[in-house]
Amino acid sequence: MGKKAKTKTTSKDDSDSNNIQNQAKVLIIDDERLLRQSIKKILERAGFYCETAFDFQTAKKCVENLHYDLILADIVLPKMSGIKLIATLQEEFDLDAAIIFITGEPNLETAMQAIHIGASDYLEKPVSRGLLIETIQNVLIRKKHELEVLENNTRKPITLNQSFFNLERSAIDSDSLKKIKESIELMHKSLVTLKKKFGNDFNEEQRTLLNNIAQNNSTLKKILKEFPE
Repeated sequence: MGKKAKTKTTSKDDSDSNNIQNQAKVLIIDDERLLRQSIKKILERAGFYCETAFDFQTAKKCVENLHYDLILADIVLPKMSGIKLIATLQEEFDLDAAIIFITGEPNLETAMQAIHIGASDYLEKPVSRGLLIETIQNVLIRKKHELEVLENNTRKPITLNQSFFNLERSAIDSDSLKKIKESIELMHKSLVTLKKKFGNDFNEEQRTLLNNIAQNNSTLKKILKEFPE
């Protein structure tokens, strides 16, 4: 069993510490410094607590010191692919963070590898600010729901302050809700297309993983029905 990621202790005052605890924590892994910092600023402005890493060693150090709710990782890295990096972290730690991969070179092989290690989503560069934030929000909501229904609560639940995400039912606007539903429907269509085109080439494990994603997508659709239009 992998090592448990620690809860980070800081030298900041209690007020700052409480603020961090109330934010979803995101680790950004990308070898391009400017892109790392750009994504970090975007997500911090959206209310997330973010830290960055550029390779396995820096990512490992981050995971040793803090329990992350989500890891956003580039697939194409110089020394070790993002997929291999995440898989190695999963082997060494009891890692329960949601995973989103981002890449400028999308292809079926890396998409299937991402699914195989449990990635929640797969984004193509360049990704817009709106889509990035929306995707992270959706993944965290889905992840939180999955953890809440676990019969054996062996993992810490994700701490989400929904005011950061503007996801309170009374606050979400109809345009945002429509965009989220459109994204979910697009994901569903993509899964259907993937199964039709390549379903015969999948092994049993890959088919199971695709079915799990489809089921999670369906669950999220049901949750969103509770939000008023």
